[in-house]
Amino acid sequence: MEFMKKVEEISKKVGDTASNTYNTVADKSGKLIEETKLKISISDKETDIDEIYEEIGKAIYTTYKSGEDVGKDFTKQCKKIDKLNDEINEMNKKILFNKNLRTCENCGETIPLESKFCTNCGEKQKPVKIKEEKKVIKKDEVEVEKVCPECGEVCEPTVKFCNKCGHKF
Repeated sequence: MEFMKKVEEISKKVGDTASNTYNTVADKSGKLIEETKLKISISDKETDIDEIYEEIGKAIYTTYKSGEDVGKDFTKQCKKIDKLNDEINEMNKKILFNKNLRTCENCGETIPLESKFCTNCGEKQKPVKIKEEKKVIKKDEVEVEKVCPECGEVCEPTVKFCNKCGHKF
């Protein structure tokens, strides 16, 4: 009987260790996948900005050739660029967040996420807020995981709240 108890204890420890290892690997791979997706999105948005710059150039020249004032025509295009730049900044913020880092709002230095003061300039830091991405899932696509925008925890796609910090999805 004693032998069987020891075998059960060892089996439980091995199982727990395997489970913990799996969870750690799943979390890290989920964050790596999210970072890769964000970097691809950043690249796509930078390409969109380049296309808008080209459109602006063509529009300026066309407007100029027609003898019109070029001032108001470009507000719309510039607002598109501002929006894309904001989205890129938010994605970069998420990448840093997943690495437990942040950027000082005062000097731009990369610092640990939990820092209350910047190690470079000494400025007091505000809590990091990550904008939640509105994700549209098409009928033929299956959502395999949710990543919490508050704490970065990888959760099951069916959950309504993050199991680590309680954030409502």
